[in-house]
Amino acid sequence: MIDIEKINERKEVIAKDIENVRARIAEYDKGKERDTALLNALIGAFQQCDAFIQELDDDTSPEETSDVENSSEED
Repeated sequence: MIDIEKINERKEVIAKDIENVRARIAEYDKGKERDTALLNALIGAFQQCDAFIQELDDDTSPEETSDVENSSEED
């Protein structure tokens, strides 16, 4: 037979489970933030490598290039 004591015991178990799940979600969110920051740093490093390659190509090329694409001399 179910009595109030058993129901309260069950509520305690459920409350602990809720606390555990909230803690896991908080850890997941922190991990996601760290991974997002790492991903952004890696993308920046990748882009910097492309910029270095472009700079090396520009140094070997006799033509001057502009940093401004599609610039117009007309205003």
